[in-house]
Amino acid sequence: MKKFFSFSETISGKTFFLRTLFTVVLSFPILVALISKWTSYFMSLGNFDISDPSMENQTEIQSFGDELAQKMAENPEFYLNDFMDSFTIGWIFIFILTMIPPIWFGLATYYKRVSALFYDQRKEIFAALILFEIVSDYIVLSNSGIITTMVSLIGLIIFGFLTLNNSKFEKHEG
Repeated sequence: MKKFFSFSETISGKTFFLRTLFTVVLSFPILVALISKWTSYFMSLGNFDISDPSMENQTEIQSFGDELAQKMAENPEFYLNDFMDSFTIGWIFIFILTMIPPIWFGLATYYKRVSALFYDQRKEIFAALILFEIVSDYIVLSNSGIITTMVSLIGLIIFGFLTLNNSKFEKHEG
């Protein structure tokens, strides 16, 4: 198990692709935590008891949902800020714990593949790749249009290169 999360050895393009898919699977707990937090936040706005849903008036719940959707459409910033303010140390700790495995596994995967393709310059190229990923995430999240398309296309080309290019190692041990 340790070899999967360590920054040593090399991997093939096929293993790189499969490990990238597994990183997505490792991200599911983040999604579950986010849905749980989102649900608890909205349930707290309505003062409903979900422990026994049969006791609640379904019409009242539907009416509350419709009113809340209308209020959110009118003032989304208020609800986003209120949602962000509702995070406690426990929720922050849960999110950090759920983010560590996929981030670590993803970084180890990229490092192993870069090591297979560029062994002598692996540290510099890995640092440049991580810097590109951070900058491209910022660009994609803060812009729209042709810039976002270009940055996304460059990212796909890099991923394709890492996946499809042959390395000089005949046997990968990572």
